[in-house]
Amino acid sequence: MIFKLIGAVFVVVGCGGIGFLIAANHRFEEKNLRQLIGILDYMECELQYRMTPLPELCRQASKEFSGLLGNIFHELSVEMDAQNSSDLESCMSVALERVGKLPTLTREELLLLGRTIGRFDMEGQLKGLESVRQECRRQVETLSYNRDTRLRSYQTLGLCAGAALAILFV
Repeated sequence: MIFKLIGAVFVVVGCGGIGFLIAANHRFEEKNLRQLIGILDYMECELQYRMTPLPELCRQASKEFSGLLGNIFHELSVEMDAQNSSDLESCMSVALERVGKLPTLTREELLLLGRTIGRFDMEGQLKGLESVRQECRRQVETLSYNRDTRLRSYQTLGLCAGAALAILFV
């Protein structure tokens, strides 16, 4: 009987942990998108007023912003300096592969940034940055809508699913 109770506790904790993990990933994605908006603001100011070249701009952004996105922009500047490929989109893909695990929405926005920046003149690049920033803001609004209620629901649902499974197994 004691083994059944221990097993039931493990099932409840495991399912509850999955609910809490989903909520944590949601918060992580929103945090990354907000940081990406900050990086895009920084890049726009640098391009508009100082006309910083892209490899140097990415290097400065990596120093200015820490964390996962800072690492991505550092890898992007290294890839552009090495000039292994001619376009920024493929450099961005290589940088994303080097850094590893990144939330889906953030990865999509960075790939969109790689497609838009570096291909056009200054005005086109600024419009591309604005387009990516608007898309990031839209994604953040979507993630923020009823965030607390939804995340609490994920956590509760995980615990309830674990309890239901434990009842079925015991």
